[in-house]
Amino acid sequence: MRKRLVGTVVAVAAGMALSGCAAGGPEGPSAPIGGGQAQGQQGGQPEQESQEQSSSESATGDSGDNGRAARPCEASDLDAKFSSHEQAGEFASSGSFFVTKTSNDMTPCVLDGYADVKFMAGSEGGSTLPVKVEKTTDDNGQAVPMVLEGFGDQASFNLTWTAAQGCGDTPGALSVTPPEAGEASEVRVNTGAENKMSVCSDSTVRLVEFGDYTG
Repeated sequence: MRKRLVGTVVAVAAGMALSGCAAGGPEGPSAPIGGGQAQGQQGGQPEQESQEQSSSESATGDSGDNGRAARPCEASDLDAKFSSHEQAGEFASSGSFFVTKTSNDMTPCVLDGYADVKFMAGSEGGSTLPVKVEKTTDDNGQAVPMVLEGFGDQASFNLTWTAAQGCGDTPGALSVTPPEAGEASEVRVNTGAENKMSVCSDSTVRLVEFGDYTG
């Protein structure tokens, strides 16, 4: 009796399993397809959003990069002046060369690095004094690429020297070529106490990069 009962149970269980396979056969393919579609729709939406977000971020990043990759400023873009605080004796004197964007070309331009500075004897357009220019960095670490975006934007760089006396010619003008530019601006110096610069031939003037020294 016990063996028959077990055999009967096994047979019934096997029959139910076979019946389930047969009954589930037609529905079996439809369930995975339906599930696959739902999964594809649900999975596809985040993927699309991710692609859209990536495209948006890429466009924003490109826009920022383009803003930074401005053309080099030319002398014709800028209005320049020189202001100094000269001290007699062995004390260090300093001066600042300021530029302001005033050109009609209002596309952004950048001043990045050291200007090329020459010291003109006598007056504008004169001969060049053999003054040694030593490139250095500012103690305050303010030298940064300056992007001048529109009319009135400013930048500057600093010069330091030790005032000399009784050595003949002193500069009548500074000839300054912006970084990566071909043209020079000439600005008169030694026209008064506000732009005095007593440097002579073989003097050393220390020069820093363009930066935000206008404050």
